[in-house]
Amino acid sequence: MKTIEWLMMLAFIAGLGLSTWKIYYFLPSKPLEDDDTTSNSVEALEKIMIESNRDGITEEELFEKMRNHPEFDTKHFWRFNPNRLRHLIQDYRLKEPNFRL
Repeated sequence: MKTIEWLMMLAFIAGLGLSTWKIYYFLPSKPLEDDDTTSNSVEALEKIMIESNRDGITEEELFEKMRNHPEFDTKHFWRFNPNRLRHLIQDYRLKEPNFRL
């Protein structure tokens, strides 16, 4: 191989190494403290949902009751919104088909 080919190969390998290093540090490697999608967080939200539920309640009322529940941590569940509640209800109905609002 010629000198220019060696230089191009070294530049390619250096660029590949640099790109890999940057991607590795860009991707998250540890869970976030306020991640509300973990199984423990989902279980806590389901518990609050079950305790706040009563017959004839609407989703909006359930959302407000859950937000006002004493065990609801506003710092941890800061992303909780009505859409997240709908997903939580749907997931819970897969486990408990008789769950009603």
